[in-house]
Amino acid sequence: MCTVSPELAHQLTALDPAVLGARIKAARVAAGLTQPELAGTDASVAYLSRIESGQRRPNTELLQSLAAKLSVTLEFLVHGDGWQDAGRLELQLDHAELALAGGEGATALALAREALSAPGLDAVRGGPTRARFVEAAALNRLGDPAAVPAMQALLRDADDQAIRIKAATGLCYAWREAGQFERAIALGQAQLATLDDDGLTTEEGIRLAVTLAGALFTSGRTEEAAEICDRAISESERLNSPVARASAYWNASYFRAESGDIAGALPLAKRALHLIENTERTRDIGSLRTQLSAIMLRSDPPLLEDAREQLRLAELELEWSQASPGVRAQNHLVNAQALLMDGDTERARERALEVAQAYADERPLIAVDAMILLGQISWACDEREEAHQWYRRAIATLTGMGADREAAQVWFEIGTLSSQAGLVAESADAFQRAAASAGLSSRLPVINTPPVSSPRTTPAHAVPAGRLPVIGTPPVSSPRTTPSQSPSGRF
Repeated sequence: MCTVSPELAHQLTALDPAVLGARIKAARVAAGLTQPELAGTDASVAYLSRIESGQRRPNTELLQSLAAKLSVTLEFLVHGDGWQDAGRLELQLDHAELALAGGEGATALALAREALSAPGLDAVRGGPTRARFVEAAALNRLGDPAAVPAMQALLRDADDQAIRIKAATGLCYAWREAGQFERAIALGQAQLATLDDDGLTTEEGIRLAVTLAGALFTSGRTEEAAEICDRAISESERLNSPVARASAYWNASYFRAESGDIAGALPLAKRALHLIENTERTRDIGSLRTQLSAIMLRSDPPLLEDAREQLRLAELELEWSQASPGVRAQNHLVNAQALLMDGDTERARERALEVAQAYADERPLIAVDAMILLGQISWACDEREEAHQWYRRAIATLTGMGADREAAQVWFEIGTLSSQAGLVAESADAFQRAAASAGLSSRLPVINTPPVSSPRTTPAHAVPAGRLPVIGTPPVSSPRTTPSQSPSGRF
């Protein structure tokens, strides 16, 4: 019985019988054999004649026997003179995919483009599509805007469902990071709707689901995001894929942290990191360490030393893994938060300002985080007017993107800081703006309010808990203040 690889069997099935017959005839003539000599007892002469003329397709067992008599390989009959190139290109694509998983974006891009220019790539099963996806994903990894049209083309014409899902995930993430929430949500929902139950329970389907959940959460649709994320966790546990489980836990930790549940977010982030460390997706380790560090800084009490160690490891991993500019920026911001909490406001300001200036246009969400941090730093230095300017810039950016939940969060944080400083009127105004941004309005009848000196002058729970460190502020007249060891904002 003849055994061939699934790839070779597929290629044989897809091969034009006329092309295969011509190769058998050419090899027979080159070997100096007649049709009866080649047919022997394996097939009739008439049947061999039909094979050579392309009227019949031999099964793999007969083809293996003919190849042995002709002193050629089965791969030669399937691929022709380029069979060795096909094998080489298969290995090259494997190498490119491993490089991409390991964070070596430039290496993966070079290998993919070399494969795309090779004439024998069509002989590799799914070769062109695989190479195009690696090229697009590598461009995305390197922060090249050409990644978006490349992903769109794959989404439009790729035959492989797994590749289409990966392309959709990449696009959904890119649009989410660019602040195009509705576009990201529409794409994610449309692609999930095309998947059957089997597609939803694959590693690729789960990653698309949690990426969509991230876009929904940031745009303020938190209940939908939580529902999708819960299902993704359930499916990933059933699938028992470390990558899928890590992706689900990673996003769940982010949602919990953003909702103020730091105690619940921390173990999820640690579990995700442990799972990722035992897979080939080393490119994600540095990014996940950065998120874990941000959560540690917001713990009560803050785990400052643990966060610093994770940030140190993350910087090393992001360096060798050729991390994208956006991932590096997030790491810079969390480092700046740690510096602020340690009292080093000048270095913290320098790092945050660099990110705010570099990403204002291309990655507005990252720029907003930097603006919020710069507001914290200015407030800690008793530069209240400058702090307000940074916060208002952040709010304007978020509102322009439709990120009303994030805008409400920033207003809430301004209210918290104002309240800490004893600025009652500013605090009340900020809380009201937070409620308005979140779409909340009072359902109570208007009643006579007590004087400002009343013990209850500011709302206690306008929106979810703030992400800013609780800074010990001196009286308003003090020229400077130093941040205490307390939780920091998210990255």
